[in-house]
Amino acid sequence: MPNRPIHVLTSVPAGVVYSFYKSNNQNGLPRIIESAGGTLGGYIGLILPDWFDPPRHPGHRSLAHGLAPVATGAAFWYRSLDNWQDHPRQIADQHAYCRATSTDFASTEWHAFAEWVLRLLSGFLAGMGAGYITHVALDLATPRCLPLVC
Repeated sequence: MPNRPIHVLTSVPAGVVYSFYKSNNQNGLPRIIESAGGTLGGYIGLILPDWFDPPRHPGHRSLAHGLAPVATGAAFWYRSLDNWQDHPRQIADQHAYCRATSTDFASTEWHAFAEWVLRLLSGFLAGMGAGYITHVALDLATPRCLPLVC
């Protein structure tokens, strides 16, 4: 049965790689920031299945590990991800413009902070789903497998 270190070794890189892939229309620092968000998202995604279904005993798998709910959620996430990422990116681009045209220090720093947070969020959204799916895929390969629903 995969334990937490195995999940970390697979889900976090999956979050980074997928967020890097999804940021292919970004360049330079924005792409790096989104990948960093994917790192955090991959980690949170690997925690969520066991947070919803705590592993207090070997048969802990329920709804958050169920094939049907996870497949449905993954399909919804995959179809919606581009729209979810576009909105924070657009606002981040506005903050980047305001930062570039700002004349005072406080305003420049605020816009830089807001831009970075929004780009991290965009990468986080991609990484979290990838981390969650990777966690469940690893659990699928165990002898206990996964329930269909719960």
